[in-house]
This record gives sequence, structure tokens and C-alpha cells, in this order.
Amino acid sequence: MTEQPIFPPMHPVTRLGRVIQQLRSFGDLHANELEIMAVALADGGAADLAQRLRAYRDVQRDEAAMVIDELTDIQSDMAAAAQPAVPQEVPAGSERDAAANSPKRARWLAEQAAEQERLKQPLSRRDLFGKVAQKDDEG
Repeated sequence: MTEQPIFPPMHPVTRLGRVIQQLRSFGDLHANELEIMAVALADGGAADLAQRLRAYRDVQRDEAAMVIDELTDIQSDMAAAAQPAVPQEVPAGSERDAAANSPKRARWLAEQAAEQERLKQPLSRRDLFGKVAQKDDEG
């Protein structure tokens, strides 16, 4: 058995799966209700009406099964043709990122890289306590 890819909640393949499940549940619920009515009719002395109701139930069940089968086939075809939409990070040079080639962005990225590099450098006690004292004087 091949493993089905997982699609996001609003992807058509996922939505079709929910519709198929709802149709199955509705078909079962409807068939059960009709059977309860048929039993009540048979117990009430209307066996001929109960038999007709069961025939309608069977036709309805068969029609629902055909619709479900068709939707399942459509869902399988769509799943085979589609790739799941996996959120991916947009690379900096991507055409989807309008600010990727902006000089301001390049300057900001350079500043961020310099700050990260500065934070990696060891800090002496004198520098550390000097910064703390400066903050106390400013505040």
C-alpha cells in the first residue's frame, strides 16, 4: 500500500476527503433511520409498506455508494497529480520576496550579521561592568 501524502486542511484533496466521510456518515444514518421506520411499520401490521421502505433504503444506499466511489476516484486522481503544499522558507534572492534586492535590506542584513559576530566575541569583565555602569548612569 502506498502512503498518501498529507495535504493542508483547505487543500481540495483534504476537502474531498471530508465530503466523502460526511456522505458515508449521512448514508449510514439515513439507512438506519429508514430501517427503524420499516421495523415500526412491520410491527404495526404494514409489512408491505415496510418492504417498500426497505427497497427505497437499498436504492438510496446504492446511489450514495456510487457517488462516494466516484468522489474517491476523483480524490485519488487529484492526490496523484498534486504535490502537498509544504510551507517553505523563501530564499533571500527569490522573486517572491520583493525586498530581497533592496539596499536597505542588504544593509540591515549586514548589520545583523555584524551584531551576531560581535556577540560571539569574548567580553572582558571590565567591558562587561563598564556597560552595566553606563546603563545605570543613563537610566
